[in-house]
Amino acid sequence: MRFLYVILFYVIFSFTDIVLALIALVQCVAVLLGYEPLASLKSFGASLGVYLKQISEFLSFNSDEKPYPFSDWPVVIPEELETQSSSPSEKAD
Repeated sequence: MRFLYVILFYVIFSFTDIVLALIALVQCVAVLLGYEPLASLKSFGASLGVYLKQISEFLSFNSDEKPYPFSDWPVVIPEELETQSSSPSEKAD
């Protein structure tokens, strides 16, 4: 049965990879036009990245837990986004 889940999640991974590329493109265009990166896309991109990690762990047999839609969608807390985007030199100030 796991073989079917592996195929399903590989297809989902391929699709979400395209979605992640579109998010990156939209964010780049926003920055090039002089705007700040969109907070909603930053949040969704972070949770999508965690989801892709969950899929890759399942596909590589590092986890037996099936990712979304068989479990909850990963949630990234906004404070975690701020910590992840800060460089070490900014933290030292």
